[in-house]
Amino acid sequence: MADSETSEEKGKSGGGILPIINLVLLVLVLAVGGFIAWKLMSMETPPEAPTTKVEQTDQTTIPEAEDETDVPTVYMVLDNITVNLADTDQSRFLRTKIKLEVRNEEAQAKVNAKIVKVRDLVIRYLMSKKFSEIRTPQGQYKLKEELVWRMNQTVGGKPIIDLFLDDFVSQ
Repeated sequence: MADSETSEEKGKSGGGILPIINLVLLVLVLAVGGFIAWKLMSMETPPEAPTTKVEQTDQTTIPEAEDETDVPTVYMVLDNITVNLADTDQSRFLRTKIKLEVRNEEAQAKVNAKIVKVRDLVIRYLMSKKFSEIRTPQGQYKLKEELVWRMNQTVGGKPIIDLFLDDFVSQ
């Protein structure tokens, strides 16, 4: 009879650790869930657009540069460009093919007159970039915007509207 009492006591003492483990896991899950909820709630929401309509007068209206809705844009293709990137830890390269959207044929002639300077500018700018800067879509968008701005500065005026990457391979 004494043997049966000792065996029952051993069975009861081993079950005490499982509820403690469950309690610790429950507290951990609740803490992680609370942290995630706090992070989501603290994220900044973009400001809402004003719902009131603003009347435009001669003083508040921004004059249009030129009404060029009738004139179709012209596309120019720069030859394939292959450059080594500025990474020092590894040898990386970038191969790209660029199309330029210019305002009209007159703007195309203006860009063609300085095409050597434009290609040199593109090559030098791409060589200054690191792989980490151009591998993301945001980095590629920034690259495009910066190249358009720099090319317009080189050519003079704003003949180049946009730049399109037909081929963009980096390794």
